[in-house]
Amino acid sequence: MLSGVIAIIESMLIDVLLDIPARALDTPFSYSWEEGGRATAPDQAETAGPGPEAAASPQIGDCVLVEFGSRPALGYVVGVRPEAEPDENTKPLQRLLVREVFSQDSLDLARWMASYYAAPLISCVRLFLASALLPHLKKNAAGDYEVVAPVKPRKKKTVKGEGKAGQMAPSAPASAAESSRPDRVMTAVRPERLSAEQEAALSMLRPALDAADPRAFVIAGVTGSGKTELYLQAIEQVLKAGRTAITLVPEISLTPQTVGRYRSRFGEQVAVLHSRLTPRQRANEFERIRSGQAPVVVGARSALFAPAPQLGLIIIDEEHDGSYKQNNSPRYHAREVAEQLASQHQAVLLLGSATPSLESLHAAGQGRSSALPYTKLTLEQRVNGLPLPPVTVIDLTQEFEAGNRSMFSLQLQHALKKVHKRGEKALLLLNRRGFSKFLLCRECGYVPHCDSCSTALSFHATDNTLRCHQCGAIKPVPERCPVCKSPYLRKFGVGTQQVEEELRRLIPEWPIVRMDRDTTSGAHAHEELLRQFQELESGVLVGTQMIAKGLDFPDVTLVGVVTADTGLNIPDFRAPERTYQLLEQVAGRAGRAELPGTVLVQTYLPDNSAITAAAHHDAERLYGEERRLRQGLRYPPYGHLCNILITSADQERARAYSEQLAEVLRTDGELNRCQIQILGPSPCIIERAKRLWRFHLLLKSGPEVVLGPLVNAALQRTIAPKGVKIAVDVDPYEMM
Repeated sequence: MLSGVIAIIESMLIDVLLDIPARALDTPFSYSWEEGGRATAPDQAETAGPGPEAAASPQIGDCVLVEFGSRPALGYVVGVRPEAEPDENTKPLQRLLVREVFSQDSLDLARWMASYYAAPLISCVRLFLASALLPHLKKNAAGDYEVVAPVKPRKKKTVKGEGKAGQMAPSAPASAAESSRPDRVMTAVRPERLSAEQEAALSMLRPALDAADPRAFVIAGVTGSGKTELYLQAIEQVLKAGRTAITLVPEISLTPQTVGRYRSRFGEQVAVLHSRLTPRQRANEFERIRSGQAPVVVGARSALFAPAPQLGLIIIDEEHDGSYKQNNSPRYHAREVAEQLASQHQAVLLLGSATPSLESLHAAGQGRSSALPYTKLTLEQRVNGLPLPPVTVIDLTQEFEAGNRSMFSLQLQHALKKVHKRGEKALLLLNRRGFSKFLLCRECGYVPHCDSCSTALSFHATDNTLRCHQCGAIKPVPERCPVCKSPYLRKFGVGTQQVEEELRRLIPEWPIVRMDRDTTSGAHAHEELLRQFQELESGVLVGTQMIAKGLDFPDVTLVGVVTADTGLNIPDFRAPERTYQLLEQVAGRAGRAELPGTVLVQTYLPDNSAITAAAHHDAERLYGEERRLRQGLRYPPYGHLCNILITSADQERARAYSEQLAEVLRTDGELNRCQIQILGPSPCIIERAKRLWRFHLLLKSGPEVVLGPLVNAALQRTIAPKGVKIAVDVDPYEMM
């Protein structure tokens, strides 16, 4: 008889999700593992958790090396289960590389996203990973694959102001991981007292924060009403309870001002995450967040997936903004994911905006969304007691009739000259959101619309037709305006560079800062341009919608909207809502301090409900009409949409498969049972991009139907031919 302890070797099956972005491989593969075996990480690897030698058995969230086919592959553990009878055909797991790169909670949320958005699971899991912290495979000179170690986060000494979650910190020097240099443009001085509206709002928030009660609050506050101070005080309360907070901003251009305010209040406890970070900076910030050194996270959409321990608060500032919707797989919306995340972590969700989305207002009106109870909080007054600036609507058809061919009306020209003479500042907005080709009558403002879809028809010069990109309807281009018989029914559009050139001709000596896609491509371009404008004694900021929201320049006294009609007439049912939101937001940039502000809005459609709502700072002028229209057409929030994009370098192949796919969907029993309406196929608004021809199908359902799983199941009945790709977008925000 042998003396001593006999080790019992237990065999386990490890379910591994391969890090390969292919739908056909988007299912876990099983590998064997013997308990008591040993796996080692690369010598240079920086493990995220305790290290493989501390607990050799694979766990959910581990990054591992496996053999797939005849080559090595990286993957992530998504399941661990005992194997009753070891199968000799099951390949063994090769190596455990990095411990716990994501948590069970993260995996659960990724699975929800994959189901709801009909997206590959691996694309959802990747959102939670800091790629710089992961190893990767590389072919060596001999042609074999080898594991390359991840970037090591830079170790830095604790400085004054750093601390764990729950510890308040004074202002501290900026860390090496900061993403932006001039982010101290703005500070957040604690007010001596809050307004009555702010106090009332906080009295509603505090009990939910104290009780870790998962619920959502829509903070509908006019520009300058003090929403940011509510955010900061809510974060303070969460930190005192030892929990963490994430704040999302819609544009990278807002990050410098937001980070400046947050760091003036929370010092080095603030971490910044957005797309302009280098891999090492992102790795550093992830480690600061994960370790508890930075319990306050600020960033763009993807910051929602930061590894924040003990999450207690999620804030989505300017929650109405379309940039919270991702336009590549997985095509998620940050608001919907944040609802699930808050429910999962017993956290509070704050959705702040001067112009909340109809979806959020509807949830607040109903008292809940699919995941959380909802409450609306209202701030109707600016904290400094100043009124919202008056808005004057200028009818461009009258300017045209009077012989003015300039893009600036006479009234706007006069106002710009007065601001220059007084040594003040102005903003000029060009609305190019979702720019597309449409026709507009320069004499009466008529724009051709689809009879059944309530969207503008797109002009196609190739065959001189007008097309609806929702239902596929086609109309001939009229020779004259059907309303006033004018021959000036022409394609409409103007660019920011043209605005800048026209302004230089009008006032040659006035400094101009232009912000658009061309001028903000550099790593710190947003910050530098905003700093330049702030440091001017007098000047003009010319830009697209990125200048309309969140920015706070107290010395701006004039806001001019060069044309409101471009965004109003894109073929999108949200066009009126977005136009109103943009106009209301940009109007709020004027008159934020002692100097009064003026807003001039140029339009060919002065009686449009979106224009008049903004002119009177009255959302209900538009939203009442929009609710009735959307309910009748089953548009969100009274229904769900799913856009299926079919692309190919071969136009006929894309067209043929889109028609075949439409037939498959129309004969699907489950889609029919759920009364899913299928529109199209039709060419996309942008028919060809990157040498690919583009067609799409639009599905519409009732509000209780979850489209993602239904669409995913239906797509299993068809295989796209070689050279044809499919992209699924549930709850789409853009269908260009």
